[in-house]
Parts: sequence; structure tokens; C-alpha cells
Amino acid sequence: MPMSYVTMWGMLFLMALGAVGEFMTGGNLIGAVRDAFPSDLARREALERCGQMDAQFSRFSQSDRDGCYRAMLPASARVSSNAAGEW
Repeated sequence: MPMSYVTMWGMLFLMALGAVGEFMTGGNLIGAVRDAFPSDLARREALERCGQMDAQFSRFSQSDRDGCYRAMLPASARVSSNAAGEW
């Protein structure tokens, strides 16, 4: 079996393991994915810029997302986006 298949299956296994772990610890896998890939254009672009600027940035980390929003979004956009996310 070529190494590329081993790498592919290994990565798929790690992603599945991470998804199961998130579900078991957080209990809300769908919410975690929605937070990591927001529908709000300003937040989505902010996460893209943070990911391009910092290789250690993880959009699945709540603290990384919060720091990114503080740095990239104006205060008015952060307040309106946070209020919209509470529904």
C-alpha cells in the first residue's frame, strides 16, 4: 500500500477521533462546526485572515476565535455578531 493511502487514512482516522472527542466533551459537535465556520461574512473573513497570519491558529479553539475577533473586527461588529450568535 503506498504511503499516500496510509497518510490519508491516518488523517481521516484522526479527524474522526477528534470529532468524537469534541462530541463527548462538548456535547455539541454541530455547534462547534458552526462556530468554526460562521455564516457571518465579517467573522468568516476574520478567521481566514487569522489562519493566514498565524500557523498555530485553530478556528476550532474558542479562545483563538475570540482573540481573532478582538484583533480583526471593529467593536461594533463584535457586539452585533455576538448578539446574533446567542439565538
